[in-house]
Amino acid sequence: MIKRLASGELDIAICVTEGLVAGIAGNRDLRLFGTYVDSALPWAISVAADAKHSSIDDLAFGARFGISRAGSGSEVMAKYTASAFEWKTPPTMVVLGDVHGLVKGVQEGDADAFMWERTTMQRHYAANEVRYLGTVRPPWPAFSLGASAQFVRANGDRIRSLLAAMGRVERAFMDSAWADQRTQYVCSQLGYSPDDAQQWAAYVRFNESGSVDESKIQAVVDALVRAGVMDQLQVSEIVQLP
Repeated sequence: MIKRLASGELDIAICVTEGLVAGIAGNRDLRLFGTYVDSALPWAISVAADAKHSSIDDLAFGARFGISRAGSGSEVMAKYTASAFEWKTPPTMVVLGDVHGLVKGVQEGDADAFMWERTTMQRHYAANEVRYLGTVRPPWPAFSLGASAQFVRANGDRIRSLLAAMGRVERAFMDSAWADQRTQYVCSQLGYSPDDAQQWAAYVRFNESGSVDESKIQAVVDALVRAGVMDQLQVSEIVQLP
């Protein structure tokens, strides 16, 4: 996603916040201009069904973490987890593709573990394809919006209109009066069970204005610098409001 933004293939992208901030550190012409989901993303750590691991700290030996691609949220969060849990030996990364490739990778022993959104993983746990080990929930918004600095400067009115329109849709989508329709939609689009869709709706909080809490972006920067994911940047070098 970051590569497509940097190349101009995309004008705007919705990214996991930590992945976007790390991407901006490596592509200094990109900016974060809005927040999409305020609630934190619960990253579940999964291992093979017959793995010997019983806790997250059992991976502190230099475990091989499957990731979807270099620079992805799954890679950034593996490094964040190692830093947050103060592991002596950092994990190594193995690119395995999407969630199906990640599941297959731990099943076949190509990786020891991987990280993915908790509710999405529930069907794989129910089918005993992989085993749930624990959840890491970082203290910042799950998803943010990014674009090039030039695009944000040149399209302020259009971006503000987009954020307002997104807010209206988010407000309607999460209205309790539409709970049944929302559950049906999430199940049909994401393959969730009704119970999983309702649990997802209970924790997700959209940011209806698109506003950015710079203190939370600072928390991302601080955590990723400690984890060795990026060099120190000022929030003003990351955030550019339309």
